[in-house]
Amino acid sequence: MAVQRIVKPKTQKGRRFLDGREAKIHEKAKTAMFIKGGNTSQTITEVLKELYALKKQDSVMYKRKNIFRPFEDETSLEFFSKKTDSSLFLFGSHSKKRPDNLVLGRLYDYHVLDMIELGVDKFKSMYEFQGSKTFCWEQTLPDFFWRRLRSGCDPEG
Repeated sequence: MAVQRIVKPKTQKGRRFLDGREAKIHEKAKTAMFIKGGNTSQTITEVLKELYALKKQDSVMYKRKNIFRPFEDETSLEFFSKKTDSSLFLFGSHSKKRPDNLVLGRLYDYHVLDMIELGVDKFKSMYEFQGSKTFCWEQTLPDFFWRRLRSGCDPEG
């Protein structure tokens, strides 16, 4: 069994960096990554854009094609997570076998904690609905979804 060493910073800049990553009483909101896969349909692109619009302050959108498969090799996700300090991700892709595929996942300590794969059958944009386009619960919608996913509750009950 390997003994873990505690790395002490040698410079003031390193000390400030490690203090920023330390646990706090009031943590900041979780950031999310929205990643386009190698092949994406128009439907998946619109889904990612609209979910990104709901969590715009605390998210990063990758617009270029990222050719990787989250269930086979998660090293790319872990690299992007460490780069952007994100703990949630949404990965959209489209293939003949799995059309309009959306993978949602959580990361802990820059390692994949869990993932869920969803298929989009019917998508209706929020701009197609009548009425006001602003919501009072914009900030809490993604967090509500993740809490329901973690608790294992049925979304309809």
